[in-house]
This record gives sequence, C-alpha cells and structure tokens, in this order.
Amino acid sequence: MHVPARAILMFALLHQVHAAAAQTSTPSFATISSQAQAARDAHQLAKAVELYKQALKLKPNWEDGLWSLGSIAYDLDRYSDCAGAFRKLSKVKPDGVPGWTMSGLCEYKLRNYGSALDSFTHAEQLGFNENAELARAARLHYALLLSKTGSFEKAITTLTDLTRIDKKTPEIIAAAGIAGLRRPWLPSEVPESERELVYRVGDAMTSAMELDYTAANRKFDELLQAYPSEPNVHFRYGALLHIQDADRGIEEIERAVELAPDHVPALVSLSVILLKREDAKGALEYAQRAVKAGPDDFSTHVVLGRALIATEEPARAAVELERAVKLDPDFPEAHFSLALAYNRLGRKEDAAREQAEFKRLEHLGGK
Repeated sequence: MHVPARAILMFALLHQVHAAAAQTSTPSFATISSQAQAARDAHQLAKAVELYKQALKLKPNWEDGLWSLGSIAYDLDRYSDCAGAFRKLSKVKPDGVPGWTMSGLCEYKLRNYGSALDSFTHAEQLGFNENAELARAARLHYALLLSKTGSFEKAITTLTDLTRIDKKTPEIIAAAGIAGLRRPWLPSEVPESERELVYRVGDAMTSAMELDYTAANRKFDELLQAYPSEPNVHFRYGALLHIQDADRGIEEIERAVELAPDHVPALVSLSVILLKREDAKGALEYAQRAVKAGPDDFSTHVVLGRALIATEEPARAAVELERAVKLDPDFPEAHFSLALAYNRLGRKEDAAREQAEFKRLEHLGGK
C-alpha cells in the first residue's frame, strides 16, 4: 500500500511532539534530588525516601544520595532500604568505612548476620577509620557477631580495644561476658538463668581490660566462689593471673582443663606457656590434645607446629603449620613459624615466601 509522503511527514512531526512532551513531563535528576533534600530538611522523611529512590534511578552511583537514603531509612526502621543503599554505597566507595559500618548495622537489624559480619570485617580492615560514634558501634557489633559465630578470642581482643578507647558500658560488659563464657549468643538470646553469670564475668573482664587488676582479681575471686565448676571462669581468671603471677595463672588454666578436658583455648594457652618455659615435651602433649579437641581451629595447629619445631620434628611441624595457614591465611605468626619449619628442612625458597608473607601481614596489621 502506498503511503503519501505528506502523511509520513505528519507522523514524524507528531512523534517528535510526543517525545518532547514526555521529556518535558519527566523531572530531571537535578529537580528530583533538590526535592529529596528539601523533603529531608523539612523532616518529611517518608517522602524523602521515595524521592531519593527516584533520583538514584537516574543516577545510581550518587554517593550523597545513597548515604541520605540509607541514613533516613535506618531512622525509619526501613532496614531493607537501608541495607540496599549502603551495600551499593560500599561498592561505589569501597574505602569508605562509614558505608561499611552502616551496611553492617542495617544487615544486623535484618538478622542477616553473615552479611553484617562481612561488612564489619571490611570496616576493621580499614581500621574503623570513621567518626567516634560509628567506630564505637562498629567495634561493638563486630564483637557481638564474632561471638555469635564462635570467634570468641577475637571478640575479646576487639572489646579490649573498645574499652581502652571508650571505657566500659553495660553493652560492652554484656558482650564481654558472652565472649568470656564462649557462648554463641547475642545479648537478646542470653537465657534468663545465665544473665547474672554473663554480667558478672563481663564486669570482671572489662575491669581487667581497663587494667584495673585489683578490682578484676576481687571480682574473679567472688565469681569462683559462686561458680566453682564453670571452666571458663577459671580460664579467664587464669589468663589474667598469668600476667601477675604465672604459677597461679597456670593452676587456674589447668583447673579449667580438669573441668573441661576439651577446652581448646586452655589447652592452647598451656602449650604456649610451656613452650616459653622451654618445656617442649609438656607443650607437645597439650598441643596434641588441642588439635584432637579442635581440629578445625587454626590456633591448635599453630601451637602443635611450634611444639614440633621445638622437639626437632620439622617435617611434621610443616604439615601442621600448612594446615594452620590454610585455615587462617591472615594470621602472621603461622607464616613465621612455617618459615622456620621450612628453613629446618632446607626449603629456602618456601621459607623466604612465608617470611615475606609474614612481613606483609605484619605491615597491614600495623596500619
């Protein structure tokens, strides 16, 4: 069918008119972003969220918009919107610690604990380099999730850093008590029957974290009278006493092992202590028990490897330390000990590689 040229021209003109009208009716990014900021400033927060979402459709990598959307959504308890915004911001700005922290807080509220832990781990790797309030929240929630996932000793290290910066608070005390008792709980999950024990252990531990040993010793003595059969009370007190009175510390840690023969941290600690005292045979015995009790815990393989080096068994030591490195590639001392084992075996290139990795990790840890 032949279509007249005039009709084709009219159709083209109409299409252009409709396209122009559509462009005119669609607000620009500048317009929507200004409206979003105005709504935020007027405390019309629900409206602001929707406007920020519209603006971000036009400019997905808008950093200020992602931060504002996430922050407002967090204040409104809209944690799915919050998590999505900060997850995107962290991809756009991977070296931005506040974005990782807020992402972690939003995921924590959603009970997405694995994702939250990943975000806080990024914040830790970047040195919690943010304002004091966010850094405090990041460290506390990081410690809580470390305990929830079984990394109790790292949780205690994180809480110690936090206490030295900000002094203890009820939240830190609760977190320290959970980690000290090696229970995979969040504060809301502590059974009512365990709350007093958790608080008292946390109170004693945070006194030690503040270097108030007089108060910590008194509180642990009272704890032992009230809970003489709790191995973790003996272990935590033993670790504290070892700084002040090594022999008494060892006695308490040994008591923990008597009460709980598979207590991995106590077995590891005794092996380390005996190595320092040049009792290689005793260290080896405790290290072997530690590996049997915790075959998937990298620290058990580290202490067994060190004990085997001390007993002149570098080939067996290398096997254990290779296992430790595989379980936790970021632990510097495992690479250092593996380098020693390789040197004893004459494996110079392998030793140099492990020594270089040790230095690299030490440098990162010192930043």
